[in-house]
Amino acid sequence: QEQVMQQQQQQFNHRRLDVADAKDKSENDDEVNQMNNAIDASWEKAIQDNPEIQSSQSSPVKIKNVPFFWHIPRSGGTSLSTIFSNCLSLVQASSSLTSPPIYARGEDEALASRFRDPTLYVVQTKGHSFVNVDLDSVEGVQRAVQGGLVSKELADVVLVQDVRLGSLLFGNGEDHIHADNEDISGTEYKGVMFALFRHPLDRTLSFFYHKQQDNESVHYDPSMEIYSLVDWVNSPSYITNFMTRTLVGKMNNQIPLTAVDLDVAKEILRRKCVVGLLDEKAESMKRFARLFGWDADVNHDSLSLLQGEAAASRAKAERWKNQIVNDEECEDKLLHINWLNKHRHPALREGSVEYKVVKSKNSFDLELYYYAKQLFEEQYTQLGFDEDDI
Repeated sequence: QEQVMQQQQQQFNHRRLDVADAKDKSENDDEVNQMNNAIDASWEKAIQDNPEIQSSQSSPVKIKNVPFFWHIPRSGGTSLSTIFSNCLSLVQASSSLTSPPIYARGEDEALASRFRDPTLYVVQTKGHSFVNVDLDSVEGVQRAVQGGLVSKELADVVLVQDVRLGSLLFGNGEDHIHADNEDISGTEYKGVMFALFRHPLDRTLSFFYHKQQDNESVHYDPSMEIYSLVDWVNSPSYITNFMTRTLVGKMNNQIPLTAVDLDVAKEILRRKCVVGLLDEKAESMKRFARLFGWDADVNHDSLSLLQGEAAASRAKAERWKNQIVNDEECEDKLLHINWLNKHRHPALREGSVEYKVVKSKNSFDLELYYYAKQLFEEQYTQLGFDEDDI
């Protein structure tokens, strides 16, 4: 069992190069250390940069803000990716961990080969438009940088699970990754981070059942069937305080978190993140759409939302004949009726052994989550969402 859990840790540990694992490969030690240092330096530069979403009007350098979604597992990111495609017709640069169509590309060798092409371009798969990159690994991000993903403006939105690694996309690690992305127009590209947050205990419970039962998921592991929730949370494969560890770069459970780490994580959210809440997903999506200009009229064929439903033909004849629905109706359907990855499972009972164990493993994330909820309220006025009805 211990060996299985160690393998799971390697699969889930955020795809970041692990220096300890590389020690047996001495010829790669320098390269691994350099890349890990580049990631650390890139993230440090990103979070110390100007906290405001800048306008290009007051600078000789044109600044272009790029929507940069931090996908916290089991917090609504996969469904948001579907909304980006089905409702907003956005081109995404994403990963296997976030977007199922990218994960499933192995079923089509012709499609898979496009994700190995050194030239980057937009591909269509399963109704989604993606740039042919997979951002869940160091190698994938390097390929995206070298192909000029950001500077060539190939994607409307970037989705990653490792925001530290993803920060390399914006030139913060330029001394370590040589990119074919020179921008003769003098434009500076800045990622604007946004995220959906979910209560850490609910997220953990959902992730457990998702890994255990969803055999079409990138996270599915049949060996999980023999483990209880407490077994998994106490195993090496479970990353305690996932959100806090991600933001401060301490993904190894053996490295203890401190109150200072929590303060740093809170400050990163305050200065750098547009906060959304899974419990307020409709309101959150409206805020994201308004901030990034996605609330313009974007047409979408309503029938794509009705595939497989018995009422499709009747709806076509009676309601949507020769018409298309607007973004709001499309989003409403996906947000409230067909929210993806809904799974019914037992809830954690407060005071139970399971509840106490999961809570003890997420004490920092609980504080960070409640702070994110506070920011969600504050940003309503700070970012101008109160100026009109949204």
